[in-house]
Amino acid sequence: MKINFRIENIDPLGQGVDKSDGSITFIKKTLPGETGDALVFSEKKGVRFAKLSDIATPSPERIAAECEHYSSCNGCDYQHTTYEKELEYKKAALARHLFKFGTPVINTHGAKRRFSYRNRIQLHYDKKKRLLGMMDEKNNILPVPKCKIIDPSVAFELRRIYENNTWLNLVKNQPPQGHIEIYAKDQDKPGHNVQISVNKPYADGGFTQVNFEMNEVLRNWIQKKAVEVIPPKAVVYDLFGGNGNISRKFMNTTLVVDKYRKIPDALNHQKFFSIDLYEKNAVKALINLGKEGHPRPNWLVIDPPRSGLKNLEEFLTEFKPDGFIYIACEPTSFARDTVGALNNYELETAELFDLFPSTKGFETVGIFTRRK
Repeated sequence: MKINFRIENIDPLGQGVDKSDGSITFIKKTLPGETGDALVFSEKKGVRFAKLSDIATPSPERIAAECEHYSSCNGCDYQHTTYEKELEYKKAALARHLFKFGTPVINTHGAKRRFSYRNRIQLHYDKKKRLLGMMDEKNNILPVPKCKIIDPSVAFELRRIYENNTWLNLVKNQPPQGHIEIYAKDQDKPGHNVQISVNKPYADGGFTQVNFEMNEVLRNWIQKKAVEVIPPKAVVYDLFGGNGNISRKFMNTTLVVDKYRKIPDALNHQKFFSIDLYEKNAVKALINLGKEGHPRPNWLVIDPPRSGLKNLEEFLTEFKPDGFIYIACEPTSFARDTVGALNNYELETAELFDLFPSTKGFETVGIFTRRK
């Protein structure tokens, strides 16, 4: 169904919101004040989702996208406006998610590069249709051989496997449909290597943040703040700590906890423990560390996967830390997980780190201290 629209505002997911005919319609890649035509591709409980067809009245904020795939690809959301405006919309989105927190000051940390930063890309394939690329809103595969946001080494491999449909050789003995991932590892080292995996779990080469440069900015900021707010003799539990990325340069005794296949090599101040923090007995397992002679925590650093940590209050009730640092890649999970802590803790600062330029995504970091 084709509709005429007038965009009122941008929602927290980066979509334009149209209410001109009495229904609510979300249209990606539009800006406030714009009018035009769109095709509705989904409708649920009176809420419609449409794809932009034509702009009749463009916003003064609109610019031409740098990537030739942008109009059709679902991978990016903001290339139709400047990066400065993108950051403004993201900050407004975070503020809306934090409405229950009063009016916290939100500090924004923008990226140095809007393009050529992402260290991996996952593509879908269909051998029968001889298609490789990103899925659109109708689950059709869109080839993206000239994707602009990926690291140059990943872009080189992407072009190589597209050339003469070389990717078909990679899936010769694979199912008719599946996915291919191209992954740049060790971006902090000269000549970092690139691996290609087929039909394996996401980040098969070992999980790292997709934006190495901005991950360093985030990590350095947290380490600097940790010196300011965490006393030297305090014990820190780094939960969902992975390879100890966040607490690597802390000065405090730190227990890094995650679900490990293989325990990473420990530094002087870090000890690693394998516990599945999503298990119902996770808190009990952490308590047992104390029974084994390890100190209880005075501070928590919590960096969960995208789904967040819904039972955060259970951890806070047991350990009663003096404070905690919460890191979330979804502002919705940040607000949902931490709002219950406001009875006993105060949000000292809220930080937006843009690890995903050109897309709707960003990281949210909050520092909470116990109320006196």
